[in-house]
Amino acid sequence: MSPSVSDADLSVCDREPIHLLGGIQPRGVLVAFHPGSESVAVVSANAAALLGAGPDALLGKPVSGVLPHGLLARVEAGVGPGPVTVEVSGQRCFALLHESDGLRVLELEPLVDGDAGAEETALSAVQRLVSPLAYAKGPVALLQEAADAVRALIGYDRVMVYRFHADFHGEVVAESVREGVDSFLGLHYPASDIPAQARALYTRNPVRLIADVDAKAVALVPPVLPGTQRPLDLSGSALRSVSEIHLEYLRNMGVGASFSVSLLKDGQLWGLMACHHLSPRMVSAARRQACEVLARLLSLQLSAEERSQEAAAQARRASLLNMLVLPKLGDRSPAKALEAQAPLLMELTGAHGVALVLGASAGPESSPLLLGTTPSAEEVHALVAWLSMGELPGEVFHVDRLGDVYPPLASRADVAAGLLAVRLDPSVPHYALWFRPEVTRTVAWAGDPNKPVRPEPGHARLRPRASFDVWREEMRGASTPWSAQDLEAARALKGALVGVVLRHAEELATLSRELARSNAELDAFGGSVAHDLKEPLRGILQYSSFLQEDFGDTLGAEGRQQLESLAWLAKRTHSLIDDLFEFSRLGRLELSWAETDQQALVEDVLRTLGARLEEGRVEVRLPRRLPTVACDAVRIRQVWANLISNAAKYQTAEPRWVEVGFLGPGESRPAAARHVKAPYIFYVRDPGIGIAPQFHEAIFELFRRLHPAQAYGGGSGAGLAIARRLVSLHGGALWLDSAPGQGSTFYFTLGEEPRS
Repeated sequence: MSPSVSDADLSVCDREPIHLLGGIQPRGVLVAFHPGSESVAVVSANAAALLGAGPDALLGKPVSGVLPHGLLARVEAGVGPGPVTVEVSGQRCFALLHESDGLRVLELEPLVDGDAGAEETALSAVQRLVSPLAYAKGPVALLQEAADAVRALIGYDRVMVYRFHADFHGEVVAESVREGVDSFLGLHYPASDIPAQARALYTRNPVRLIADVDAKAVALVPPVLPGTQRPLDLSGSALRSVSEIHLEYLRNMGVGASFSVSLLKDGQLWGLMACHHLSPRMVSAARRQACEVLARLLSLQLSAEERSQEAAAQARRASLLNMLVLPKLGDRSPAKALEAQAPLLMELTGAHGVALVLGASAGPESSPLLLGTTPSAEEVHALVAWLSMGELPGEVFHVDRLGDVYPPLASRADVAAGLLAVRLDPSVPHYALWFRPEVTRTVAWAGDPNKPVRPEPGHARLRPRASFDVWREEMRGASTPWSAQDLEAARALKGALVGVVLRHAEELATLSRELARSNAELDAFGGSVAHDLKEPLRGILQYSSFLQEDFGDTLGAEGRQQLESLAWLAKRTHSLIDDLFEFSRLGRLELSWAETDQQALVEDVLRTLGARLEEGRVEVRLPRRLPTVACDAVRIRQVWANLISNAAKYQTAEPRWVEVGFLGPGESRPAAARHVKAPYIFYVRDPGIGIAPQFHEAIFELFRRLHPAQAYGGGSGAGLAIARRLVSLHGGALWLDSAPGQGSTFYFTLGEEPRS
């Protein structure tokens, strides 16, 4: 039964021992011998054609008796690793020598017709190849010139520059092609076309020639090495035979001969100069060496250009960092200072959006600074929580397919397909996050990359795909990859931000000391002013009382009324001074947090207000017992007292009532409280005169009243301002839901006790 593609997958290709195929191409002869005794250990089956004797006669004999006198010495004396021209049995050959499996391996390759007369030294060939490269401007032009030069030298029908991507799939980025031959420029090839072990051999042995894809391989004798039970390792061999899978792949492409030269960058395989000829074609060893030298020079020039671009980019990033760090903060926070330089922050890494999470706790109540195109604040908080759960390698995390590793943002690829994150402080979740959108692009594949192989009928071996028709695929969900320079810029910004934050902390410390001194002076001044202002007011009240008692009858009704107004104004001014002094001190309060029974707190307030409530015939309703929460009991008692007394005051119709209650966790909430996420929401409700929506915020302003000063029992207009300030100090909020004639409901929440 034939295996399915899923059963015989591409790992078969990856595991094929292509360096241990036990044969060579028929264009040469191989002799391997022991270094000490120089006795022949392995020889190719075609040795008789060149050496005059077959394997049976050669094995075990000294190599000096097999080769012409002095030949091995001349090969060993050759300059560099390239071929040496020698004469064997009256035939000129290229000789190559290397070591493998503890043996010295000699390869002899007879010169073909025309090679002897047109043989070039590697130096002259390289000169011909390198000259056009000097005029090339930019990497694209450089690669094109190299492709043209190689095709002119070796005469192949097609010469391609094939570049590997990060996932090891390849792309033809430059091409020189004979007229009438199909062009592959711009086509992509799946990584399985050049599997891992093939890429390893291209790195180790940079030149590979297959002069005739239909030529039969020549076996090695013996087929396996004694003691190892495997064939001689031919990784360093120029004559190494070819995997049948690869030969079939070339035949499917219509190729008769193949020649490739590796392009290495910093020791890693960057790409290939891949050459095809539609019929068999030999490339001499000298020309192969010339192409190898050209490839090395090309790699060096590409590296130089890339490093030049990197140096320019690093200089630009250094300039950007300098501009980000230099500005004085003044009275601005680091976040506000950076907000003004959003374009610089995004240019630093080539991002479209930046999120800075720099709040005191970076929790849900701390809004991140969002610049450019980013996910929402809630999505950023959730992402930071996810990042904080894992270990960031080097404190930096980057991905160009965020949706694959963090599904909640999989649908936001238009904003955040790519993420680069750096943690600014290991002790708290402070982050700088850069976002890139997806880059939708159409990739032209040479055949369907999803069906790269097919099983051979009756065999487990996979066969390469036969179709190379252009197959187009739309790639979505990925951003442009983050470069090493982007990561370095993120790390550099971390250091810069730490400097900014430290400088800001120093400035804050200075301001705090100055503020503390000013507050102390203000307290002393405020106490003095309050005392000095209240003293004459007490005198005015006292003398107006004396006048009423001593001269009330002689003043008449109008005089008595004016004295009463004078006394009322003095009392009101006295109250205003007390409220103003109280409000000014709120910002410097230190709350005394404790678990507090709100039911007991409200009952205490009702006992205090009892006489006033009874006089106004106001019923207080508590639908259920209030919960226990953490707060400063003294200050929240003030809040309850203010809200309940206000609710009782602003009613005209019977019956008069005030309802005190709460909304607990998981309970349904009215529209006015639906947006609040606090576990408990307390409220005070009344059926009174109500307040128009345009005044819902105005009533919380200090000394702001919506009615005449003496209406509804008077008052300074400071109570609600003080109540909101006290709630705010607890980390909560106080707001209103009301309409004219429909009563009012005041809601408030309390935050959590700060952790030490």
